[in-house]
Amino acid sequence: MRKNLLIRRKIIVMLVIASLIFLPGQMVSQQRKAQYRHGQKARKLLVLRGVVKDWDGHPVAKAVVVLPELGKTVETDSQGRFGFSRVPVGRYHLEVYAPGFVDYSSEPFFLDKDKYGQEIVLMKKLSEEIVVTATRTPKLYAETPTKTEVISSRQIEMKVASNLAEALYQTTGVRVENDCQNCNFTQVRINGMEGKYTQILIDSSPVVSAMTGVYGLEQIPAEMLDRIEIVKGGGSALYGGNAVAGVINVLTKEPQENRTILKVHQESVDGKPYTDLGFRSSLVSENMNSKAYLFASYKRREPIDLNDDGFSELGLLSNTSFGINLYNYFPALDGKLKLGLFRIFEERRGGNLFDKPPHEADTAEWIKTDQVAISSEWSHSLSEKLYYNLSFSLVEAKRNTYYGSHRDPNAYGETKNPLFFFNSQCTYQLGTHVFTAGFQLKRDKIQDKAIGYNRVIDQVYYESGLFLQDDFKIGRIFSILTGFRVNRHTALDRIIVTPRLSILINLMKELSFRTSFSTGFRAPQVFDEDLHIEQVGGGGLMIRNSPDLKEERSYSFYSGFDYGRQRGKTLIQFSIEGFYNRLLDTFIFQEVARIERARVLERINGSGSRVYGFSVDFGLSLGTRFSLASGWTFQRSLLDEPEPRFNSREFFRTPKIYGYSSLSWEHPKLFHLDASVEYTGSMKAPHYAGYIQEDRLETTSPFWVINLKFRRQINLSAADRLTVFLGIENLLDSFQKDLDKGVDRDSGYVYGPAKPRTFYLGGEFSF
Repeated sequence: MRKNLLIRRKIIVMLVIASLIFLPGQMVSQQRKAQYRHGQKARKLLVLRGVVKDWDGHPVAKAVVVLPELGKTVETDSQGRFGFSRVPVGRYHLEVYAPGFVDYSSEPFFLDKDKYGQEIVLMKKLSEEIVVTATRTPKLYAETPTKTEVISSRQIEMKVASNLAEALYQTTGVRVENDCQNCNFTQVRINGMEGKYTQILIDSSPVVSAMTGVYGLEQIPAEMLDRIEIVKGGGSALYGGNAVAGVINVLTKEPQENRTILKVHQESVDGKPYTDLGFRSSLVSENMNSKAYLFASYKRREPIDLNDDGFSELGLLSNTSFGINLYNYFPALDGKLKLGLFRIFEERRGGNLFDKPPHEADTAEWIKTDQVAISSEWSHSLSEKLYYNLSFSLVEAKRNTYYGSHRDPNAYGETKNPLFFFNSQCTYQLGTHVFTAGFQLKRDKIQDKAIGYNRVIDQVYYESGLFLQDDFKIGRIFSILTGFRVNRHTALDRIIVTPRLSILINLMKELSFRTSFSTGFRAPQVFDEDLHIEQVGGGGLMIRNSPDLKEERSYSFYSGFDYGRQRGKTLIQFSIEGFYNRLLDTFIFQEVARIERARVLERINGSGSRVYGFSVDFGLSLGTRFSLASGWTFQRSLLDEPEPRFNSREFFRTPKIYGYSSLSWEHPKLFHLDASVEYTGSMKAPHYAGYIQEDRLETTSPFWVINLKFRRQINLSAADRLTVFLGIENLLDSFQKDLDKGVDRDSGYVYGPAKPRTFYLGGEFSF
């Protein structure tokens, strides 16, 4: 018994000893195996590559990208690209720093395989926006005494705009309106003033003439736009006549990367299709010295009858456009050459019986337009303080028209409008002064024939101007912009001088005050958008000038505060601006005769008018995911004396209140949502006899328009991406309910939204 107990004890001791010997070895072996597996995983080195862009989609060069966990830093190249190699598996985040942009820090992410196509979007600091329109020189917005509204390429993209008119929507103080039930002629109003008071520029050149401006807002495709700058108030010191209400400068694309984008945009308006196809391609050399940008666009809309009377409210539209911009930098000379070409061909028609020639329809407005434009610009820096600019533009525009009713075979017309513009400008910096001097010459030739109305116009107008400007900065607080222009117009028998003065006071870092005074004028040319002949009661409406007609003069005052605060990724912006425009010798109309199938109105000088009010803007951005914007205008537009036809002092088609609010929300893995509401208050609108028994002045009902848009970007590879979008415009179908009907309708009695409820979808493929 005792012996057995001793044997058992020996066995237990041996087992304990064996455990002490072998178990640690096994533990060490397991630990070594785990360490080996972890080491194998740790030794798997990965690649992380991406691109840094701004909100407008432009690459950001020389941005510093940091991988803090490893202490690695790289700099983006000219295409905004960056890359990290030999990165172990692990959890990381990226930080990006670039001059003029808000510092960026990404959300943490786990890297366990190679990652390509990481896209980082930087937000510009409020004070770093570069504008050119107000001073004709590139300048930081925060240092510009004249306020400039900027519609960026990102905003144009978010609006899903097809043309310039749609890109201008939801801009404070700016309204785009449809003025014809037949051909859908549109015009833009700045602070309630008619389109003829606004100068539309393309790359700072006033090449949109009185004729091409009639339908130009819809003819200029979105593919042609890079961004839009709007300066309210008289800009005649730099841009000559017609810049009374303000200037809209359309800036075309200068590419920054190699990329091609194909677009398909399909709408359904009252069940009828509207198709918009777009192409744009950017080519950039490796050293960024040579660049090319090509674009093309095709649009087609079928005629739409909204009140079932057999006549269209939205007419047939077919538009084809294409163009190319070429750039070349000469580093040895410090010079830049730009060559541009575009062509726009459009045919539109409204009325009825679209399968027959225009003169066989009961009512038809038919316009076939062909525009070819070439331009060239040379910029040369002679030193850090002295540079000059030379440019010219030539636009050859012609159109064939039919404005008639009751099957009138004589209502055809033809117009030719070649326009030439030359600009020379020199800028010199002397201490804290920046002096700009220049000379401009514009030749505008009009050959217009409308045999059916016995109208023949064959005139040539020359407008020349010398301008001088001093941009003077006093420390960090004060900036003063003074300038004047000496104008000579062949329609006038005297020289006109138009001065301007703008002051910027930076009250504190986040609050600034701007005030400006400017003058402008409009020469009494025969041909302007009034010669768009509307069908009224089955007959034409014609305008001619009084023999004693003289130019309109304007005096504009603008003052306002801008507040902008930026903390990290949060931006808050608020502005309030008051305006007062005084017009003297305002053009008004009186009926002087009636001829067969037409009324004749004569343009005369009235006593004057006033346009005054204020606008408020608010913007909030919480990073790139959420933003809120709202802008409202409150104004009055009054003639000094009532106009003769309706005995009214109010400007027609000018609401006292209008504005918008928009909300944008984006989830990178889901979609981008844009919701907006637009409001147009009641206004006075003339309604001529035809469908109704006698002329009367109507007071319209206000309109609320709600829009919804959804976007989703899908990254197919490091360079390729697909963006799909869909939306609803005018969700509540807030559309004019009292449209005239039949052949004798007043086609000019149109107000409110340009389109009824509209569904659309489409996509862009970028590679």
